[in-house]
Amino acid sequence: MRKYQQLVLLLISCLSVGILLMYKTENNRLKYVLKYVNFFGRNDAAVLRRLENGTKEEIPQAALWRPLPVWQMIGDNFHAYSAYWMRNELVAGGEAHVLVVGKKGAVVDFRCSLDLLAGRSVQGKFRFQRDSIESLVVDDKSSNFTNYHFFCQVSRDFGQPGGVSFTDITSTKSPVKLRLRNLKPVGVKTDFTAVPTAPVRLPATICVDLVGFNMTSRFARNENALLQFFLFHQAVGIEQFLVYNYDALPDEVIRLLDRTNIHLYAMPFNFPFRQANATAARVRQLLHTDCLLRNLNHASFTLLLRPNELFFPNARLTSAQAKGSLQQQLRHFSAETTRFELATMAVCYDERKKLLPDNVQYDPERRAPYKTLLNRLELPPAQLLASTTEVELSLSTGFVHRYVDCENVGSDGLHDWRNGVRQDFMEHINVLRNEVDLLI
Repeated sequence: MRKYQQLVLLLISCLSVGILLMYKTENNRLKYVLKYVNFFGRNDAAVLRRLENGTKEEIPQAALWRPLPVWQMIGDNFHAYSAYWMRNELVAGGEAHVLVVGKKGAVVDFRCSLDLLAGRSVQGKFRFQRDSIESLVVDDKSSNFTNYHFFCQVSRDFGQPGGVSFTDITSTKSPVKLRLRNLKPVGVKTDFTAVPTAPVRLPATICVDLVGFNMTSRFARNENALLQFFLFHQAVGIEQFLVYNYDALPDEVIRLLDRTNIHLYAMPFNFPFRQANATAARVRQLLHTDCLLRNLNHASFTLLLRPNELFFPNARLTSAQAKGSLQQQLRHFSAETTRFELATMAVCYDERKKLLPDNVQYDPERRAPYKTLLNRLELPPAQLLASTTEVELSLSTGFVHRYVDCENVGSDGLHDWRNGVRQDFMEHINVLRNEVDLLI
């Protein structure tokens, strides 16, 4: 009798184990199904949509890099980087605007012409001006070049030119041709029920300065930190990056970013003159000007940042209509105000921290050698470049973290940057942090 009882117990035990395994299998299947049924209700749905899907989305702004800028010799003492065609809005004609550097003290004496279709060319009126940065920097022996803007003007409409040619009268009779990027305004889609006739403006782009950035620093040697620069700004709503001196970016970072929907545009910067600390402001001004003109009519805002700088707006840039968002606050300023200065904190970088916002100590006495500007791109090119009015934005609107080595701390010591941030803003930053944490 006892043997039968033991057999029954054994059968019951085997049946229980079988039922338990079935339950576990069905439970796992149910969880898997619910995960995708509830995909769009998840808090991290935005993160999941950014995971690798095999292909990048096609965007109409793919021509941001064309024509490819490159330093080209246009005389014995002058080099041009990029050229833009700007048609007049109210009267006939237009002008080519070219970013140029020249040897200090060189004589500026050029002829210019615009190259049209079918091999035709039209003589233009040449003029030039020194960049405004020249009146702000202190000359010394290390400054061996000057920033210029060259213009080639015509007063009649000949159609859109494809290039502009310059002849340096003082040294050569051979013209040098530069391809032009057309800055004709493009329409902005406002009726979302209609088929758009022109690309929709991007909310913002970032121009990445690898020219003035120290790629041998502790921050630059940490590929995880470089990767986070792009991932955090993608979480904010920025997916297009124009990278100046692109070849300095590590191959592993490029490979990893290629698996996301982030778009990198390679901008060469084979600068023809010696760069030194005293010339850093001139070089940065060149990058800033090219960044503004290249993004004009393609994005609503743009910033020039180095990879150790993170921009934190008070809301995602894709939430432009959200109450109190950065875009809504900036609408209170007139259209002529295009430059908004962001507060920049020198945050102590600790490479042992997995995520950049986990570095919470900053030195309030450490100042950046340049201002960080959020540029609004709503004015015509000439007005945009001539605008010098800057408005300082409050911490509640947005700010920038610049990650630095804190070897020499100011007399006031280190502070916790979180103490100056509103609670709702801090919660927004934590959401961004957690999203990036899922991707690292």
